[in-house]
Amino acid sequence: MKITLIAVGKLKTAHWLAAQKEYRERIGRYSPLRVVEVKDRVGQGLEEAAAVEQEGKDILEACAGISALIALTPAGNLMTSPEWAGTLRKLRETYSRLAFVIGGPNGLSDAVLTKSRKQLSLSPMTFPHEMARVIFLEQLYRAFTILNNGKYHK
Repeated sequence: MKITLIAVGKLKTAHWLAAQKEYRERIGRYSPLRVVEVKDRVGQGLEEAAAVEQEGKDILEACAGISALIALTPAGNLMTSPEWAGTLRKLRETYSRLAFVIGGPNGLSDAVLTKSRKQLSLSPMTFPHEMARVIFLEQLYRAFTILNNGKYHK
């Protein structure tokens, strides 16, 4: 299984970049992982709704060749880490190329949500974009260690 994380916006702060690098390396032991950053359109002279729509187009363009798109959204399903590992196992058995998408500050477009096979929530709380990305990568790594009987989860 190949995994792509598509995120709106770039990580700019050194500690978030370092955390992303660390988890990408750890995940790489279990599955190839590619991170695609699409341009954050907020503040680009577009109305908020138009910015989200353009980000959606950019996200869907980045999904070319993907078997299944999974949206990370506050309205998505909440799971424990073991439940998430079980879901990842099922996704891995069904699809060869997964993409997970994290929207920008104004969320994801209806087009992206419609194309998504599943919607997951990291928490009912709101996190800064950079933190949400690192939390997702950590949980992805944790799921792989659970599936491979690693000690990390304990």
